[in-house]
Amino acid sequence: MLAVASDDVEVAAEALRAEWRGLLDEEQHAAADLVLDFSAAEMTCPACLTTFATGPDECPECGLNLG
Repeated sequence: MLAVASDDVEVAAEALRAEWRGLLDEEQHAAADLVLDFSAAEMTCPACLTTFATGPDECPECGLNLG
């Protein structure tokens, strides 16, 4: 648990995000930056980075539930 003054919530949140992102490798950064667009023709799975035609409720490669 982390306790911060209400005036410092945004600064603390940004510090935690920066710390977390510093622990990621290049592939994990790519996955963390993905936005799932279900109206696009293709999408990329945030778990395994497989690109596939939009439609299924789960990734055809790793089975991640996207719904």
